Amino acid sequence: MFVGFFIFVSGLIIGSFINALQYRIQIERKNTGRSFCPKCKHQLVWYDLVPVFSWVLLGGKCRYCHKKISIQYPVIELITGFLFVAFGMVSGLNQKINEAIFGFQSTSGSLLLRYVILLLLLIVIVAVFVLLALHDAKTSYILSFYVYAGVFITLAYHLLGYTGKWQIVEIFHYLTPYILSGIIPALFFLSIYILSKGKWMGAGDAELALLIGFFLGYPLTPVAFYFAFIVGSIYGVIKIMMKKSQMKSALPFGPFLIGGCFFAFLFGSQVIELYLKYLGL
Repeated sequence: MFVGFFIFVSGLIIGSFINALQYRIQIERKNTGRSFCPKCKHQLVWYDLVPVFSWVLLGGKCRYCHKKISIQYPVIELITGFLFVAFGMVSGLNQKINEAIFGFQSTSGSLLLRYVILLLLLIVIVAVFVLLALHDAKTSYILSFYVYAGVFITLAYHLLGYTGKWQIVEIFHYLTPYILSGIIPALFFLSIYILSKGKWMGAGDAELALLIGFFLGYPLTPVAFYFAFIVGSIYGVIKIMMKKSQMKSALPFGPFLIGGCFFAFLFGSQVIELYLKYLGL
């Protein structure tokens, strides 16, 4: 419980940072300096920046210009907080750290440090995914730099989680399902991009597929992409029906891919189990 609460609060704070970072990237402003209101550009003080609570207490308006501030800000903060907790719980790291701290299980200091670093790497990966999804939703552009940063962080996460012999062959066998789960979907998406000349899918989606597959590995990666295509298709059809005409602009697919990644990590094992049970396997 203690670790979960700390992670949730950290998620709120990092979610606030993601909001600010995405906005600065979008307006091509350096990621330094004091936070400011996106409407009147007035510098904000610390009590304007308390995640969720400041937005609620101010009624969703700027303290200085009284213009509305998007509900995106508290939503992203809450989503990030809940995702951090959920990923920590599903990975089992929350429980392991709790048990080690409160003495419910005998754990060496080095093992506890390993659990903490694994959890930190995991939540950084989640934060990268949230940033990528938010930026793609707002600009239809995948941030390649953060995708490949995510790949390197994911590699560190997998290697730190490796418990076998530290020999090249064994490590290669361990990483192979993750590598192939990234490369194969990325090549598939890239072929669609090339054949359609960018009309059906963007090059950034292929890069994102590489990161998602490398993070999830097999068999969770197919669950993620299946979820993304189904939900994305339903959303597209609903959007067309609401407009009663064909969509004139491309639908950003990154948020659906990342939503599928989150779904697969949190519920993919249960989905696969139910699927195999349905097939009688």
